[in-house]
Amino acid sequence: MNRHLALRSGNPSLNKNTFAQLAQASESTMTIGGTVNKTALSLLLLMTTAIYTWNLPIGDPKVSGFMIMGFVGGFIVALITVFKKHLAPYTVPGYALLEGLALGGLSKFFESTYPGIVQQAVFLTFGTLGALLLAYRSGLIKATENFKLGVVAATGGIAFILVWSCLPTI
Repeated sequence: MNRHLALRSGNPSLNKNTFAQLAQASESTMTIGGTVNKTALSLLLLMTTAIYTWNLPIGDPKVSGFMIMGFVGGFIVALITVFKKHLAPYTVPGYALLEGLALGGLSKFFESTYPGIVQQAVFLTFGTLGALLLAYRSGLIKATENFKLGVVAATGGIAFILVWSCLPTI
């Protein structure tokens, strides 16, 4: 009896060469350490341009110009990354820099309207990111299927509460 069962699928992306290509690609598989390092580098690039935009004076037209350039350029680079995955090593740093421009300008706008809000958001965001990167890097958290399911369920619950709280009361 043949040990290897042939699986047939109507899905064009699951042909007989799919798993042969995966075996070849396994040499370049990312590790948790590599992922953490690349995330940290992207964050550093994002923070560099965000700080630059943040430090421009209030009312400077460059702030809105950089913000729009960051949003539009970031969207274009994200689309390139999605459709041309092999370019990701080159597009991700550009995306991080452009999103930094967008977030720096947006943060400047919100800080001028609601003083103190940006500091809270930055501390919470970076605190959460840092804690999770440390937990993944140390092996404290393993991304099992049940863990992923729990994260998706919790995120969905939070999203539901946020949307519900934004609805007008009747």
